[in-house]
Amino acid sequence: MRKSYPLFFILACCILSSLNSCKTHEVTIPSYLYIKPVSMVITKPAQGQPAIMVNDVWIFDNGLVRGDFATGTTIPIQRSGKTTIVASAGIKYSGNGEQRTIYQMFNPYSKDIDLKPNQVDTLEPIFSYVDNAQFPLVEDFDGNGFAFEYRPDTKQNGDTILKDNGSEAWSPGKFSGKVQLKSGVANSYLEIWSKVFNNFPRAHPFYLEIDYKCNIPFVVGFYETSGSGTIHTPVYVLKEKSEWNKLYFDLASEINSKPPGTQFRFFIGFSNSNGTANPYVWLDNIKLIYLD
Repeated sequence: MRKSYPLFFILACCILSSLNSCKTHEVTIPSYLYIKPVSMVITKPAQGQPAIMVNDVWIFDNGLVRGDFATGTTIPIQRSGKTTIVASAGIKYSGNGEQRTIYQMFNPYSKDIDLKPNQVDTLEPIFSYVDNAQFPLVEDFDGNGFAFEYRPDTKQNGDTILKDNGSEAWSPGKFSGKVQLKSGVANSYLEIWSKVFNNFPRAHPFYLEIDYKCNIPFVVGFYETSGSGTIHTPVYVLKEKSEWNKLYFDLASEINSKPPGTQFRFFIGFSNSNGTANPYVWLDNIKLIYLD
């Protein structure tokens, strides 16, 4: 004769069975990692100043990605024992705070740590440019000469760029570029441009780095010259910032989308179209970088 069991008895058996099953699994006590603010070193004079603004890093342990974390925070690591921790620099993709990416121009930082449960270890990432990074243009305003020229038809009397190493410079004691728009001509436009580049590579990572602060927006872009003529192409508009800021702009799609043989000339344009009193733009550590 078939036996019948009450429903509550069946449920109790299931719960007890589940609890017994849980006992066979050990709970991992995490180790912890405090991520200090990052720094960088320069390995070649052609790389300019060690200017960096990286506020988050991608963490890997023994090759396993843990995610993107802000510096100055402590994170759990579900691992103990000797572990290789790798940190890659995270940047806002072309200034977009909602999109973060690993900066390809920096070497990852690696450190072997003997992790222990409930113990906090410290990671202080130090980044440097990868060995095959090429710098066709660097302007930090500390050397002789100037990597740009004024576009002649935009230069008005009183509009200029000065070298200034006072308290408002990117690094006091070192020079920054201070843009002055003093011509008084309504809606006047001052533009500076680089030399002409004929040999930019294709299908390679390509970035613009720039440090700035300003009370008027300004634009960066390229002149593109090919068999069909010359095109003035604004790429990014940099908005007002009262404190020094740094942006990393991805230019690869702009370069790669142009036909072979295209000549490029990088430009920065300034205009006080809103009538801001005492307009200013400070610039420093302007770098075009690609991987060869």
